[in-house]
Amino acid sequence: MPMKKALLWMALSLVGLLACGSSNETDDGAGAGSSTGGTGGAPVVAKSKRPQCNNPDPPGGAPLARADSAGVLTEDSRTMLLFGGDTAVVICGDIPKRTHVGDTWLLDTACGGWTELQIAGPEARARHTMVADHAHGRALVFGGRTRPTGQSGPYTLFNDVWAFDFATQAWAMLGTTGTPPSARSNHAAVIEGNDMLVFGGSTSTSGLSFVPQNDLFALNLDTLEWRQIQAVGDVPPKRLFHAMAADPAARRIYVAHGGDENAYLGPFFKDLYVFDVPTSTWTALQTSYPAGNTEGRIKLGMAVRSSAADGEPSRLFMASGHDDGTLGNRNDLLVLDIDPTVAPANLGPLQWQAHIVGDVYNAPSTGQCDFPSDFVVNDPASFERRSAFAFASRPDGEAFVIFAGDSDCGRLNDAWWFDTRAGAYEGVKETLPGLTCPRTGNPNCQSLCG
Repeated sequence: MPMKKALLWMALSLVGLLACGSSNETDDGAGAGSSTGGTGGAPVVAKSKRPQCNNPDPPGGAPLARADSAGVLTEDSRTMLLFGGDTAVVICGDIPKRTHVGDTWLLDTACGGWTELQIAGPEARARHTMVADHAHGRALVFGGRTRPTGQSGPYTLFNDVWAFDFATQAWAMLGTTGTPPSARSNHAAVIEGNDMLVFGGSTSTSGLSFVPQNDLFALNLDTLEWRQIQAVGDVPPKRLFHAMAADPAARRIYVAHGGDENAYLGPFFKDLYVFDVPTSTWTALQTSYPAGNTEGRIKLGMAVRSSAADGEPSRLFMASGHDDGTLGNRNDLLVLDIDPTVAPANLGPLQWQAHIVGDVYNAPSTGQCDFPSDFVVNDPASFERRSAFAFASRPDGEAFVIFAGDSDCGRLNDAWWFDTRAGAYEGVKETLPGLTCPRTGNPNCQSLCG
């Protein structure tokens, strides 16, 4: 077994794929400005749509470093809502017991200040989904898993639906009807029209094995009635840890990557499927990848910027995640242009492009969980490499926010804004936890993590 795979088995077999050998990129020494470059020499041609800061000295405090949390943006993008996750301290080679939390936080995306809401809400959990139902002024949490802090044994899985009201800042459990998805975690969800769509995930209560699914359910956002969609066509293989994004203008849903029952070590999926909502039809798309991007990945983020009135293509963004190859955690950003006027079956081969290259592998490990400080060549156009982060996209796909996740040196609690037209990451809230040593500005790093 190659060293990288052996390290993954040791460090991840119970905690769910923290990359022992991956590096992140939160350019801490550069301050909280915006990153530039990383676009192959292409100039930044648009001004960021990030809200303007009117309070340059926001309140202090921040959520504990974590992974497997979920977040959404408010309709004006001024606030990111965060709920839950796993705050267990993870160090390569150490397998801690889960510490699931049920806290609720608001991030000022303009100024970077966090505010914790001292309110009752869903039971503590991780690996759940949250979507923004702006038509009803709320965010919806579905599924996830939990078990008491410090204990081992089976997990409790959820299939409940909770709503956070943006106006009243209160949680309420919704009473649904119909046939809901089975309780699950590691699934994906999006808003499409007047439905919340849920696809895939794992129904296993074990921390040692996965039972992936490929069913598709819709929750009517007016009646709160569940229904299973009997899809036809190229139904994606059963999976978990995948990404899902909606193109509202084209009424299409995209599903990419993830893993199957072997998602601890891989190989992971390296694929892209599109679901046409009006016909309930799945189509497998043929795609190719840029050089240096040969592996599948899990625990990634994905967003769609719908085609504009001037006829530009819809643009799909794929961010970070954990690969099954040499690098581990990633911090690249890939883009794919898709013509929404062409039927999925007629799209033909599509080419992903590296908008941000990310860190590049440089030097091998020197032992189990022992990586040199020059394991990678850091890419200044990105942040700390990561997976299992909270990913919150604007409904129009014009921007998204990435928060926290797993790095090579622990868990993170930083936040980053990406404007899909300006084309660069901006630090919303930069912090030290989880950074690899070279990212902290320390000139005397003896290894990747210290």
